[in-house]
Amino acid sequence: MSWIREEDVPMSNVIKVMSILPSAMEAVGALNQAVTFGSSALTRVQEEAIATAVSVYNNCRF
Repeated sequence: MSWIREEDVPMSNVIKVMSILPSAMEAVGALNQAVTFGSSALTRVQEEAIATAVSVYNNCRF
């Protein structure tokens, strides 16, 4: 938990600190969507499979 006031929303702490400014959360979400699933030769399933494998390899739960 951060020292910044947070709304009770179901998301990671990295994003939760922006919960008091919904426009910031929306902007970060839109950026993430564009970068992660923008124009790619891979399908969404392939991208998710790669992200999962990398997360497992790095012992990351996200």
